[in-house]
Amino acid sequence: MVLPRTDEPETRDVAGIDTIVLHCTAMPDWNVWETARYHTGPNHISPDGCPSIAYAYFVEPDGLLYRCLPHEIRSWHVGPWNERSIGVCMAYEAGDEPPPREQLKAAVDICADLARKLGLSAERVMGHRELEGTGFVIENGERVQRKECPGSAVDMSEFRHSVAAAIERPGGPGVMEA
Repeated sequence: MVLPRTDEPETRDVAGIDTIVLHCTAMPDWNVWETARYHTGPNHISPDGCPSIAYAYFVEPDGLLYRCLPHEIRSWHVGPWNERSIGVCMAYEAGDEPPPREQLKAAVDICADLARKLGLSAERVMGHRELEGTGFVIENGERVQRKECPGSAVDMSEFRHSVAAAIERPGGPGVMEA
């Protein structure tokens, strides 16, 4: 099965990627196919739909990992950061409970593998909520939070610490093509 597309996505120079962004679907029981259908239809990003799914990688609750887009594709996942970032999304509703252990481990492993391949430190792995202009904005000198993504139960400092440890381990995660 091939993920839907509505248009030919824009490409970019992979050498310009300096940030890995962790997301969640914020929807119960959404998988990679439902997420792609939502993104390519009218949605919160664009009333006309996005050219493709917004994430390069997608992590199911059981840890199954899909590669959705080549790194050269500029996807629409974090507004002003799209050109310089690559998105990893967990199928996770973002409630009070953290994502399943298998899912978090797979997300850590793919972020570590991407960081290693792109020459980035774990500090360049950010939660969507941490990005100025999309996760939060500054209004009248005050920080106004716009997003909780990848969920308030995901401690991004702890996540980055796990990514840093995983960068040091040889090998990478098993990835399925979506």
